[in-house]
Amino acid sequence: MMVGMLAVPAIAQEFWNPFKQWQKQDPPRPPKGLDDRGADRANLQTSPRGRTVEHGELDPVMAPDNSGLPFDLWRGLDLATFEEHLSRLDLPPRSPVLHQLWRRMLLSAATPPTGSPSTDHFLALRLEALYRSGMLSDMTEVISNSGSTGPLVLALSARKEIGLGRHAEGCRAITTLAAPSTGLPSRLKGETQLLMGYCAAKAGDVAGADLAASLAREEGVEAELPLNVLAGVATGDKPQVQLPKRVLLLDYRFLELLGPVNVAQFFDKAEPALLAALAQEEATDARLRIAAAETALRLNALPPEALAKLYRRHEFSPSQLSDPTASRNDQLLRRALLFRGIELSRQPAQQARMTKVLLDDARRSSAAVQTARMLTPLLDNLRPGPDTDSFSELAVEIGLAAGQFDAARRWTDTNSKAQHWLALIEVADPARQGGRLQSLQQIEDLALRGRLNPLALHRIATVLDALDVDVPVPLWDAASRTPQPSGGYLPDTGVLADLAQSAKRGDAGRTILLVMRTLGADGPEGANILALGDSIRALKRVGLEADARRMGLEALLPVWPRLAGN
Repeated sequence: MMVGMLAVPAIAQEFWNPFKQWQKQDPPRPPKGLDDRGADRANLQTSPRGRTVEHGELDPVMAPDNSGLPFDLWRGLDLATFEEHLSRLDLPPRSPVLHQLWRRMLLSAATPPTGSPSTDHFLALRLEALYRSGMLSDMTEVISNSGSTGPLVLALSARKEIGLGRHAEGCRAITTLAAPSTGLPSRLKGETQLLMGYCAAKAGDVAGADLAASLAREEGVEAELPLNVLAGVATGDKPQVQLPKRVLLLDYRFLELLGPVNVAQFFDKAEPALLAALAQEEATDARLRIAAAETALRLNALPPEALAKLYRRHEFSPSQLSDPTASRNDQLLRRALLFRGIELSRQPAQQARMTKVLLDDARRSSAAVQTARMLTPLLDNLRPGPDTDSFSELAVEIGLAAGQFDAARRWTDTNSKAQHWLALIEVADPARQGGRLQSLQQIEDLALRGRLNPLALHRIATVLDALDVDVPVPLWDAASRTPQPSGGYLPDTGVLADLAQSAKRGDAGRTILLVMRTLGADGPEGANILALGDSIRALKRVGLEADARRMGLEALLPVWPRLAGN
């Protein structure tokens, strides 16, 4: 596995090992009931009617950078603690709501945490986090907005440019970094030499590539794949290259120096940045490009709109588009074919059938919310009515995923089979306050008739309670009569207590990072209901009501009852 610039960020301080100072190892779990989660577990099955809900005295002042985050985002957090939290995160977050929080936090122009030796120091951390999350275009935006031309930013920019195949731009920057006057530490000098070797090999300078590889080794660089490639370039032989467990974007660029690369051989090992780059690369085989884009979408390394654009560019025959649900010949293109069939069809019943197939497939691959967002343009072209009854529940789900609550409501108004979705719309809509929801009556009825399984009952009760929405007594009683779900992710001991205290102090940045740790990589859908409830309450308390509601929506969408033939 490569290290150095190919695995850690370019930082000018010799003592700093970003993201690696703390290991991702959870301490042994204490016996049930003996840790900081025991009291909360006990409270979870008690009625919420007698609980006292604490509220902050003042709403936070929001930043003017359109991030929707508080102005003093990093209050109460020093740089060392920030880096510790980063070391505990599994990036990128798989949850769309967590990803949006994560992205907005990294793009925010808020004042850096205390303890940062320079502006570029913290900026480099943000850039590295974006890189590891596959958000390469956002890196470009942050670098441009920063106006920094310091060696830290220049090194990360060069890595990104080379990774994206823009070797001319990247190599110009690397040439300036190689000068002794840049004052880079020895580790970064070695990483810079490694990329100097890439640039020399790309230019046909065999001697320069060999020299750069030797200098990189002298500086302690252990990136075996690139070094083996450079050795092969120097000798004119094609070396036997062993792929690492995780193939990085720059691994791919070094492999290209040896000739055409069979992407399929390491597709399942590709890091998010590599998947995002392959999805954008015109030279990549169209089928593999779509497969890379779909995988990047599941990791939130590619926005839904980008995948939709890629689907639209692919040419399908009229016979394929006539009935996409019947095609089983090419699984790599099946979702693209369904998407194009949905867009091109003028028959609502056929659109509904194909949409259901596509969304069912997306749920199985953990990309339901992202796929629903891709289908949002459908809501502009279809109207509720007798001929679109079969599409009503799907339209509500698409509207919810896109945050188009008014559009979603229109589909509940005209179809009795979709009216139970109104409760979920009101749960998700930040314009709706807590208190009693009359729209929950149908969910109460389903609970009384035994139509909701224990997981759905407990998730609904947990989300409503965390959002200060009155849990109907029949719903609460039905949940209390079923075993409390014990599955789902729980963080290591101490995180929940830290989350509660951070939210109470109003420390927004720290709270967001702790929410990410509390819910785990799979987000609200894969979290234990205790972690889910605590995370929603924490976001509400620091003024992120809309995000708290989106989190509740993401947790409830998979378990919400679907009645109209679903």
